[in-house]
Amino acid sequence: MKLARLQPSQYDELAKLLHASLDVWHRTRLNVARFGSEWEPFRLTIDVYEALDPGCCVVATDESGVLMGSAFFHPRETHVGVGVVTVHPSAFGRGVGRALMEEVIRIAESKPLRLVSSAMNLDSFSLYTRLGFVPQMMLQSMTMQVPVEGLPGATKRMRAATMADITAIADFEFRQNGIRKEKDYRFFIENQSGCWRLSVIERDDGTLAGFLVASAFPTDNLLGQGVAEDEATMLELMKGTLDQHFRGKTVAFILPSMCATLVKQAYAWGARNRETNLLSVLGEAPRMHGVTLPTFLPESG
Repeated sequence: MKLARLQPSQYDELAKLLHASLDVWHRTRLNVARFGSEWEPFRLTIDVYEALDPGCCVVATDESGVLMGSAFFHPRETHVGVGVVTVHPSAFGRGVGRALMEEVIRIAESKPLRLVSSAMNLDSFSLYTRLGFVPQMMLQSMTMQVPVEGLPGATKRMRAATMADITAIADFEFRQNGIRKEKDYRFFIENQSGCWRLSVIERDDGTLAGFLVASAFPTDNLLGQGVAEDEATMLELMKGTLDQHFRGKTVAFILPSMCATLVKQAYAWGARNRETNLLSVLGEAPRMHGVTLPTFLPESG
């Protein structure tokens, strides 16, 4: 097995690997054919990660140079976020995932690592906990069909974020969760793809009460990253974002299971669970306050 950094010539091969890994695991373990037969949509993950953090993907190849697995990572001011980690089905059980993660841990040096992983995949759960990751939060991945007519009573307080908000957003997340990733929010607001939405809600005094990102790519409609000071504010952000940007579309999001108000409202909107997940940390794990919505695009902590 050889470890190296992902090269542009490998993007399509990796997209096929991502599709194969996720499709086979979900079909054989969960009896769910969620990912269809096409690998092309998985180029989006690679394109987004490479645009955000060029060169930050470790790949494993066999003796003939065929990809066996990959691990994306996102260096940030306070930590390193671990992105999608996948192993080709033909290489399951051969130590590829561990080798990739050990390399990412080496690259991170002394910085904490943060990741969101499936709580239903005991192989990955065992890998991460053996490496020292400690689960911090139970999550549930959900999908819902937003009504064509929208959601009644959506907020009027929510507004689109601007470049002038970047530092305030990063500072707000640091106060709430002890982590900082200003690069992410600059990337979303610059919005070179045209598919990112970042909204904020402010208190009466003009200070930030919460923010929420959404991705509106043709193949992926997702809520997150987002942080709010309380469930009421996050609910307002979710409702406003769904109403303004996703009428008539299917949207996925990840909710903290302990946020009963958010979970109950999601069910009331018709959302259904598709997987349970864990937010885990290797190293220092600052206490998290308020409400955080992670995401799988991009996973940067």
